[in-house]
Amino acid sequence: MTHGFYNNPIISTWSSDFDKDKTHIYFKKLFHKYGSVLRVKFPGQPTLVMLSQPEHVKTILQSSMDNPVRLPMESLKKARYQDAYYDKKAGVVGENGPEWSRVASILRPKVLRPDNVHQYLPQVDQVALDFLHRRLRETPADPGVCLISLNQRLGCLDPSLPTGSGPEHVIAAARDFMTAIKECETGSKLWKLYPTKMFKQLQKSMDMLKETCNGVLEEIESKMQTKLEENPGARLTMVEQLLSQRDLSRKDVITFMIDLIPGGTDTVSNNRSTMADMAAVILYLLAKNPDAQRSLQKELDRVLGDGAAPLTPHHLNQFSYLKAVVKEANRMDENEFEHHEQFLPERWLRHRPYGTIHPCASLPFSFGTRMCIGRRIAEQEIYTLVARMLHRYNVEWKHGELERPLKYVFSPAGPLKFTFIDRQIK
Repeated sequence: MTHGFYNNPIISTWSSDFDKDKTHIYFKKLFHKYGSVLRVKFPGQPTLVMLSQPEHVKTILQSSMDNPVRLPMESLKKARYQDAYYDKKAGVVGENGPEWSRVASILRPKVLRPDNVHQYLPQVDQVALDFLHRRLRETPADPGVCLISLNQRLGCLDPSLPTGSGPEHVIAAARDFMTAIKECETGSKLWKLYPTKMFKQLQKSMDMLKETCNGVLEEIESKMQTKLEENPGARLTMVEQLLSQRDLSRKDVITFMIDLIPGGTDTVSNNRSTMADMAAVILYLLAKNPDAQRSLQKELDRVLGDGAAPLTPHHLNQFSYLKAVVKEANRMDENEFEHHEQFLPERWLRHRPYGTIHPCASLPFSFGTRMCIGRRIAEQEIYTLVARMLHRYNVEWKHGELERPLKYVFSPAGPLKFTFIDRQIK
């Protein structure tokens, strides 16, 4: 095996081995063939140095802690720079350097603060229960993140939701937004030369989300003023706290809301949201590993009892095995784990029965100051949905292997044909 840097100038989307929906498999082959450090070039992209060893990853992340740089979504940045509304600012997702630091230093303490996220747990729990109630119907999208970003439920689980309603428009815009970014970032770069169809779709969907967020903020501001007049010490929601920050403009808040909405409502893959896709992968792995499913249900029965009470932060804090299940479902690099071919959530428990795990062996939300700013929101949604589903039902999968192509996030390919059997909890 060759070690050190390997430069292959023909690695590109033109290669017969390259599939933009399975880049993780492609690069795994390259690492296996050439070693743990690769230097690769793609047409229209800067040179990339890719690492596969956790210790190397740790070194790079630690050395860049003070000035973290993230490869920007260039299409999103260009779309915002061309729109006078954004004042040449791409938001916390699209910026690096001083501008990113300015916005992130204010957003991160608010958005990653557990008690701020926990404010929305009762509503997120109700969303999960509504999802279970309609499990046999096609669900447009998961409104959980919209609930937090827009401070209100979209109501897209309402069976009486009329076609062409406001929630449907937001869901469609979020879908188009993520689809356009994915195609612009992983496909042809002609949008850099002229506005392609996908780039125009990105601009149009962004305008729709901007208009929606602006209208919602006006309503939030009005209610917040009334609330504070009646009770100056009233607790503010996450969005209300952001609006109250002197160093954060209204445009900054709207930009952040726009970025947050598609992460939870995008329907890039078969009208499923990102959160629903992640939950589907977890359900699939539990269905294929009934021993792990029973261990999880044992914990859920102990913590939730008959399941009649609303979910609380106290419940979430007791879900040690559930959190291990989510971590095990997200791990990718088999070289770093004992018995890597097996689904073993126990490996993540405190006593580490299968050996120590390098802190950088699995980083689905990245690390440090550029860690995914929506991490706690996403985790709360996943814990809530999976807990409610597995507490109420046994889950079976009687079909072939479920593929997980990469569509900017990992999404199950094909229909999700689960069998749900009522556990009849008493």
